[in-house]
Amino acid sequence: MNPLQKRKQKTLAQKVGGLLILISGLLVVTKISGIIPDFDLVENKWSFHDNWPFIFLIGAFLYSYPTIIRNLKRIFVTPLFMLSLLFLITPSVSAQEYTKQVDALAESFNSKSIESVIAYLSADLQFGPVPAANSQAILTNMVTNFPPLNSLEIIESKDGVATVKYSFVQLGENESSILFNEEGKITKIEYLEEIVMQQIRTQQRLQNSVQAPKPEKIAFTYSKKNIKFPSKDGLVISADLYEIDPDKPVILLTHQGGYNKYEYADIAPRLNKMGFNALAIDQRSGGSFASKHNETYNRAAQNGIENIQFADAVQDIESAIDYLTDKYQQKIIVWGSSYSSSLALHIAVKNKNVKAVISFSPGDYFGEAFPSLKTVLPKIKQPFLVTSSREEADELKGLISEVDQSNMQLQFIPESDGFHGSKALWFDQEGSAEYWITITSFLNTINQN
Repeated sequence: MNPLQKRKQKTLAQKVGGLLILISGLLVVTKISGIIPDFDLVENKWSFHDNWPFIFLIGAFLYSYPTIIRNLKRIFVTPLFMLSLLFLITPSVSAQEYTKQVDALAESFNSKSIESVIAYLSADLQFGPVPAANSQAILTNMVTNFPPLNSLEIIESKDGVATVKYSFVQLGENESSILFNEEGKITKIEYLEEIVMQQIRTQQRLQNSVQAPKPEKIAFTYSKKNIKFPSKDGLVISADLYEIDPDKPVILLTHQGGYNKYEYADIAPRLNKMGFNALAIDQRSGGSFASKHNETYNRAAQNGIENIQFADAVQDIESAIDYLTDKYQQKIIVWGSSYSSSLALHIAVKNKNVKAVISFSPGDYFGEAFPSLKTVLPKIKQPFLVTSSREEADELKGLISEVDQSNMQLQFIPESDGFHGSKALWFDQEGSAEYWITITSFLNTINQN
């Protein structure tokens, strides 16, 4: 083959390379403009629009091929440059690889149906020990009953794994991984699987736990009086007042989600015996529990107050603090359970009438409605005690990590498994004694200062 023929072959390569470069440019323009819809060459694997960089690289290589031959000193430089460019582009392409699947999962939470994500679910998808045959039913139950989804986005993506950030109303933000098989179908959703495992462990513990307070076991005399007072928006709050002496310290008792003031039916009398007045309130964010109605919640429904969120109860707690401060002319110890324990901590930052906080199972339950407790706890000047079940302790430890703990601001981690919320203190509840020892010590410390 003579030099002229070689030159013609090189010219042909350049023409093909130039054509590929032109095609890649057109793909970018059509992707941005949306003139031509995208289509996959292989389902969920290779899209012309998303893979224009590879077309461009091939074209660039062909176009520069004659120059590479003529300049031997660049024979290694150019390929290394292209490989480096390919390396830089690949993570971006990989990060896009699972966008459709994650978007479909987000749509399932928004629509309260798994119809949009079914096509992306592997037959091997499983939640813990539950058989894979039940996975779609479990997922349906979750997307139906979860609070509203603010956002679900990919943070990082690599072959077979996407790290995503969930943001739910009331549940806050969580980062976790979604795993995929070679076909791009979902084989594991770690965040949802952990919730399933928590529920399984909770059910196992509940089988041997106390399900409700036992005030009938109290062997001493105490006084309980039902009272009412207005919240900041005028809604009437119902409460049980356990009073022993107007001059004694006062504790405000607030319940967890789905509960009512009866959560403290065997706790408040024992606080009386320790020398404290106590007021247990029904917040508007609650419900029927132990065959007892939440009167404030029912009253809110009768008044047409709808779509009540955890954060809406802050005005009820603040109004209860005002009521008790006015009645007893002293600062108030605020005791919370689950979501209300978080509200108590948020309130303490700004409310000068809060003497101290006892917080059972606090967490970031409010999405964007309130900042993270990790930033709030270091700002609290009053004494506080935060505690939880042993399972929840590590997450709580992360929230309190910026606090220089002392006997006036501390986290208590039980030796036993413990329980979520104030029910850890009920009569005959396993492990309740160690909680009571800690509570008693903390309250004694407050009274001495």
